[in-house]
Amino acid sequence: MSATILLIDDHAMFREGLFLALREAEPSMTVATARNGAEALDALATLPRLDAVMTDYYLPDLGGAALLGELHRRRSGLRILVLSASEDPQDIDTALDAGAQGFVHKSADSQQLMDALRRVMAGEQNVVQALPAGAAALPVLSPPTDVLSTLTARQAEVLQLLCEGLRNAEIALRLATSEKTIKAHISAIFGALGVTSRTQAVIAARRAGMLGRPR
Repeated sequence: MSATILLIDDHAMFREGLFLALREAEPSMTVATARNGAEALDALATLPRLDAVMTDYYLPDLGGAALLGELHRRRSGLRILVLSASEDPQDIDTALDAGAQGFVHKSADSQQLMDALRRVMAGEQNVVQALPAGAAALPVLSPPTDVLSTLTARQAEVLQLLCEGLRNAEIALRLATSEKTIKAHISAIFGALGVTSRTQAVIAARRAGMLGRPR
């Protein structure tokens, strides 16, 4: 499959890993990358050919339906596959309504991902690979003010940096503290939000209004 794909994801390790997986699966594929919505829009100007976009739904700047709409405005007919860790079924409906042709959960394996990408590029609509059956869904959250008000000021800082995709060591450096202290803060954040992973914490934070939830 000779094609040019734009991959948008704010988590460096995931973005780099998926870049390598795509190139291994389809050596003839050209894969451009962007860390956020702003970089993605800038990339459109440098890509005369663009067959499809694969994008996370939750980004630290422009994300969600707003990003999908802007991508379509700048490149009419663009095929878009949303690749997200979101466990909210409403996000699938919102993304498809906003112009995405498919929505794949990040728990999908490489074969499922490539199949979804091929189907989207072939012109199919509503290509959905959602959260696997039996997997734990993200707990229903309290109203935003209730959720975030339970955090200390330092925990809120740590959570915001988690949302930006920073690793523990990077957060420790940014906040001039030890990595051990950051791990303790993250454990406390998990308890306050009722989640068990960094991905769930980021989703919960954005649902609660931190950095703005995609529209």
